[in-house]
Amino acid sequence: MTDILTQVHGYKLGLAATGELVSNEIQITQPAVGATITVSAEAATTANTRDIVVQLTDANGDNIAYAESVEIIMYLTADKLAYVVTGGSTGITIGAAGNGSVLPVVAKKYILATTEANGLLDLDWLDTGTEAAFLGIKLPNGTVVVSSALTNA
Repeated sequence: MTDILTQVHGYKLGLAATGELVSNEIQITQPAVGATITVSAEAATTANTRDIVVQLTDANGDNIAYAESVEIIMYLTADKLAYVVTGGSTGITIGAAGNGSVLPVVAKKYILATTEANGLLDLDWLDTGTEAAFLGIKLPNGTVVVSSALTNA
């Protein structure tokens, strides 16, 4: 299970092959440390909608192979210095492929999400206006990965 292992006061501590911490061969941190966010162009068939695919990855850049919970935070700027004003017309919903689940905590601005068993999250962004928005995925280790702009024409 581990690539690097050491003994400290009778405990085995180490790093697993995918970068998570282990103690006595028990995983104590999750390997999801990165995310790839792909934002489609504004859909021609469904006006004002953008498809968003999020794939969680481990320290090696490989897709994770388990369901993981993440936070979705909607930002007004890519540098995360401000939050969205309205969060779009409908905001973030599960996409047509139905991968993952979402639970709005603050409507259209802060959402809890769980990926599928392969670390995949399929989302839709609907906004009939032109508000600038950036989707942030907060990973279990605290890292926030930010998408490209979601603004519709």
